[in-house]
Amino acid sequence: MSTSPALAVKALEEALDIESDLQNELAAVLNSEQQLLTTMSLEELPQLHVQKEAVLARLGEQAKNLKACIKGLAQVIKLPESESQSFSAITGCLNDRDRSRLRKAQQDLISLTGKVRDQNRINDRLIHGSMSYVSQYLTLLRGLVAQPAGYLSSGIVTERQQSGRILALRG
Repeated sequence: MSTSPALAVKALEEALDIESDLQNELAAVLNSEQQLLTTMSLEELPQLHVQKEAVLARLGEQAKNLKACIKGLAQVIKLPESESQSFSAITGCLNDRDRSRLRKAQQDLISLTGKVRDQNRINDRLIHGSMSYVSQYLTLLRGLVAQPAGYLSSGIVTERQQSGRILALRG
């Protein structure tokens, strides 16, 4: 933990910068994912998924570090425990220069996080659209190889059992 407000503010700024760098890295991975999804280059998706999971894990660790920096700054400026979790309350106790730098970093991070969330939604829609297309295509293929229904002498309609294969060989 830092012993002076200036050092605690610097530690928090560095933590916010690292968080922003990680969000930018995640945004780049999500953009690559979108390109792969739109060009249907699916063979590269598993590797990109591993990369995305690694960035998300680092973001989780950085979130803990960021919380510790915020808590450390709150302790250094002797903020009551009830207000030590509020970024606004903490920055409100700082000098104008530090307050404006930290709030700008916070706003930039919020904006960047929003862009990452939007990109993730776009990729989610692309994936679900592709899955729907594949499902419709499989339904079409199953319909092409299905035997037509027949009537028994009792008047009951029967359908032939389909194998688990999409295309069954016929002899």
